[in-house]
Amino acid sequence: MTEIETAPSRTSALDLAGELLALRSRRDGAGLATVALPVGLLGSAAGWSVRQLRSAATVSWEQPSEDLHLFGFGRALDLGSAAGAPLAAAAPALREAADEHRSGDVAPLARPRFFGGARFDASAPHLEHAWEAFGAWRFVLPEVIVALHGGQVSASLTLAVRPQQTREDVASAVAGAIARVALPSGPPAGPPRYQRTGPDASHWRSSVLQALGEIADGRYGKVVLALQARCHSPTPHDVSGTLTALADRYESCYVFGYRLGDSSWVGASPELLVSLEQGRVSALSLAGTCARGRDAEEDEELARVLIASEKERSEHDMVVRAARETLGSLCSDLSVPDTPRILRMTGIQHLQTLIEGRADPGVDVLDALLAMHPTPAVGGSPREPALDAIARLEGMDRGWYAGPIGWMDMNGEGAFAVALRAALLHGREALLYAGAGVVAGSDPDRELAEAELKLRPLLEALRGE
Repeated sequence: MTEIETAPSRTSALDLAGELLALRSRRDGAGLATVALPVGLLGSAAGWSVRQLRSAATVSWEQPSEDLHLFGFGRALDLGSAAGAPLAAAAPALREAADEHRSGDVAPLARPRFFGGARFDASAPHLEHAWEAFGAWRFVLPEVIVALHGGQVSASLTLAVRPQQTREDVASAVAGAIARVALPSGPPAGPPRYQRTGPDASHWRSSVLQALGEIADGRYGKVVLALQARCHSPTPHDVSGTLTALADRYESCYVFGYRLGDSSWVGASPELLVSLEQGRVSALSLAGTCARGRDAEEDEELARVLIASEKERSEHDMVVRAARETLGSLCSDLSVPDTPRILRMTGIQHLQTLIEGRADPGVDVLDALLAMHPTPAVGGSPREPALDAIARLEGMDRGWYAGPIGWMDMNGEGAFAVALRAALLHGREALLYAGAGVVAGSDPDRELAEAELKLRPLLEALRGE
């Protein structure tokens, strides 16, 4: 879907204020309240484009293969922590806010949600100034959510309604929230002219060789080492254009955007860390990589080699085994296929295994998230020795790269991807990240080539190629 048709609404800001006040009166005090927002209040019948929504949104979460697009505007609530706080500290804050929230009759897709993410390792030092504002973790509850799915459009409005506010006061706040959905007009700017520097291949090879020595000594079985590339441009970032390119090319991925001041964290992740929907838990284990072929026949041959590779299968099985053990403590009726399938995307193929189960009573998506992160696919195994190796060997600040990114609703359901194929856009600079798993038998040059293969999608999307 590229165009959104809207029609005038007879509902006014004063009407919505009355609905919000009615929700407040049920709980005798201040608090967050959500009501359905007629889409006609947000724009004219001339229609919007999805690209315009991407350009203006505070947060975005898209699954192009499902024709699902969620856009959040403004901040009804902003929860976060400075450096050093573990992701576990976010759980009580999010659960408390959800418990105190009240909602009217809102379309399911437009229901209020907390969008956010976290650093890969909260204890790691901040070496990049651009990451400081993101903190250890941060979640935002948008004032306005616009949801598109299969030709249907719905919206919701969330505000903090305080004691002693009059209907006119709340109506003014409603009008302000709607005004913040300010969509750009005119043709989009051309793509920035990026010049790339890095990564340091010499440092990378040295780190991989040291890791191989530690693996041979039995200190750990696998470690994922990431690298960073920088891109500079004399012209501003085209955030909307980058997200549009990612959504167009990587339909099977989770395309995300998180805007904070003049910084944006954007990406297209192929890996579902964990989701919880109607009591059903899902996780997609992803490990094992090769390139795409020049045609379907070569694609199949490369895939056969990938599946037959002892190294790649061992690495994949390690990730699946960890997910099975972790989710097994939170779920019943766990389903784990015996053999992986091939996930094909532009320029790259992966081994994937979808794991599903029924959540035990009282388990929410945060429980599953905290148990699953970080998986061996982005950290290593065993977990603690691998994380120690990352801290010693990488020599860079991962920030939110390979951390969780996604959303949670007020019922404790939600979806989080692993923040891969991602870039931090800050000022006129873009920081790009990719990684590769190092196990016994790894070759530094091949692992570097794999990481470069993973960087390519972001480079092309940034440059508008």
